[in-house]
Amino acid sequence: MTPVSRRDRQIDLGALLLIVIGAALYIVAAVQLHTISLYSRTNPGPPGALVAADRARYMSYAGVGLIAVGCVIGVVAAGLHARRRRATQ
Repeated sequence: MTPVSRRDRQIDLGALLLIVIGAALYIVAAVQLHTISLYSRTNPGPPGALVAADRARYMSYAGVGLIAVGCVIGVVAAGLHARRRRATQ
């Protein structure tokens, strides 16, 4: 069995951090969008509600993007480790 190097562990940790940070960013944006959605015609909210909604939407896109990048990094790192493992056997 091939030992896992320190570099491999750091890459896995980086991928996990990207996924966790992306999920946190997405959740914060979802909470902001939910708060904005509670406004009505009688209570339209602050004057910049539309700008805040756009900012929260873009923040959620960034969160999903970070999650996707973290997943891609994790899968590529696992594939490279599997290739090295097969090469040593």
